Amino acid sequence: MRKKIIAVCLAVMLACLLWLVKDRWSLPAVQETEHEGLRVGLSQAEPLTPWKTAQIKSFKEAARRRGAQLIYHAPEEESLEWQIEDIYGLLDAGIDYLILIPSARNGYDQVLLEARQRGVPVILAEQDVEMEPEYDREDYILGYVASDYYAEGELCADILARHFGIEPCHTMVIQGEKSSAMDWERYMGFMHGVREHSNLYVSKRVESSGNRLTAQKVTESVIADQDIDFNAVFAQSDEDGLGVLQALKLAGMEPGEDVVIVSIGGIQDVFKAIIAREYLATVKSSPEYGDAVFDIINRHQRGEDLDRQTMVKHREYTMDNAEELFEDAY
Repeated sequence: MRKKIIAVCLAVMLACLLWLVKDRWSLPAVQETEHEGLRVGLSQAEPLTPWKTAQIKSFKEAARRRGAQLIYHAPEEESLEWQIEDIYGLLDAGIDYLILIPSARNGYDQVLLEARQRGVPVILAEQDVEMEPEYDREDYILGYVASDYYAEGELCADILARHFGIEPCHTMVIQGEKSSAMDWERYMGFMHGVREHSNLYVSKRVESSGNRLTAQKVTESVIADQDIDFNAVFAQSDEDGLGVLQALKLAGMEPGEDVVIVSIGGIQDVFKAIIAREYLATVKSSPEYGDAVFDIINRHQRGEDLDRQTMVKHREYTMDNAEELFEDAY
């Protein structure tokens, strides 16, 4: 009898043990944050415009959501030399990935070589770089995230063509910096759009540097010279467009009536000008790069194949939708 009781107790204990083990195995695995512990460096040397500030914020928020540490130094100088020093500093800090927003098209060969030697993958954002012929660029760049700048410029031409209809549109073009691949592609896209529309003409091309004051001064000079007639302006950035707007007002002209402006960016000040009917349109070039870049890091961590280029979406905002969609501005 005693043996039977012992046997029953042992059977019960064994059953309980099996149940506990089964229950332990059936517990869901703890989900770790995607990039827990990763140190990601971000280097850029451009002015902190509203667009650039929104872009940096998107990187910070994407890193926070994924549990990664983003290491970023605000630029002390807007120069390639400062940025190269900044990149070496980030590499010395022991980063796992580098997000590079180039300030020039060339000049990064040695620092990209150094990143590769240290096993730090590099993701380009916003602008591409060129390397010397002896280097295969794809060996040094993990991925590239940018807008379709050519299409943005082309869309600006389409907006002007629709606005003027059968009337001629004589446009002053505010060109960006020649060293910027982004500005060049936007310009080429716009010029292609001009060739596609019989009512579009380019009356004048002037250079600016992506800031309001420079654009204002060059526009004031054009108006003072009285050497051309123009009824439209294409600016490759909203900052340039707002400088043009100020110059037109100071000259006693009526923006939105005498001259219409279209630009690329999507900042709040331009949305306000559109709503006030002083500005024709802006093509929002989204600054939301963070998720796209960290998705590349996530896929690389999992060993997946990567696309060499990821496009960020753009959209036009005009007098028809700027007020309704004001929250889209940054």
